[in-house]
Amino acid sequence: MHDEFVKLAQDAMKPALKLAESNTALVVKLLQSQSANTTTLLQENLAHAKALAGTGDLNQAIEMQQKFVESLNEKLVTAAKDNAAAIEAAIAEAGKIFEGSMVEVQAQARKAVESIEKEFGRATRGK
Repeated sequence: MHDEFVKLAQDAMKPALKLAESNTALVVKLLQSQSANTTTLLQENLAHAKALAGTGDLNQAIEMQQKFVESLNEKLVTAAKDNAAAIEAAIAEAGKIFEGSMVEVQAQARKAVESIEKEFGRATRGK
């Protein structure tokens, strides 16, 4: 009976472990994205500052600044959409994990209750 409870506990932990793996993968993906985006933005910002410093024409500098801001905005929106998609995928995965695990846990709980009832039945008949 003790072995059944240990197995039940181990089986019950499987969804939590799957969820932890999914969350870890999500965090790694988001951190890698953040790191890559930060590096790119810093490099582009430095290049833009150098280009602005070399420009003597105010109108050209304003035009360069406007294009840089538009490009920056597009990159930030794309990064936000990519991150949101990754988070949505992780949420969907979590939903599948919970949905499947609930059915499994209920079945295991029924088996455990039946086992306990059998043990009590044996114990009461033995008296």
